[in-house]
Amino acid sequence: MSNIQKPSFSLLNQNEVDALVDFLNDNRDAVDSDVMNQNSIDKLINLITNDSDHIILDLFDPFANIDSNLLSVMGFKHEIDDVCEICCETDDATGFIKLKAINTNADSELVITPKLINANDTEDWGYCISPNFFNRIAKIFSLKFSKETYDTICNLYAKYTYGSENHKIPEIYLPSNSALLECLL
Repeated sequence: MSNIQKPSFSLLNQNEVDALVDFLNDNRDAVDSDVMNQNSIDKLINLITNDSDHIILDLFDPFANIDSNLLSVMGFKHEIDDVCEICCETDDATGFIKLKAINTNADSELVITPKLINANDTEDWGYCISPNFFNRIAKIFSLKFSKETYDTICNLYAKYTYGSENHKIPEIYLPSNSALLECLL
């Protein structure tokens, strides 16, 4: 019988409470009273109790364990002053997004996949990624991108998420102006 029952979990341990408080403080302007209703809290507790080793990092910062010097360690970025660009293409066969880092100084390219960021992830991005997540990828790897690339990411996200490239993307899925300016060429 004991092997059938789930182990007992406290609602949230101190690290999880701290992460949740930090997240809510950082997003104070975007969080209103209906965001954390009882149903949302129950979902959060369910996620935490089912995957307590990973959920807090995945929920609040998927880049928490990524070394910002990863591209240098991989031999892609040779000099600290190398300006590398991240580009976006669409795979002709699948329609999925393909992200590629280009080091023009070394004349080399590196395909950026979800698996590069998280070893347990997939090789494919899918049809779109949020502009905010794209900006975070560029920032963590110290990559720059053009306005054209950013517009492509936004258009694909709007098309596949809302059905039209012209749909206005909610601000929660967009990087802040300062974060965007850090990564624009």
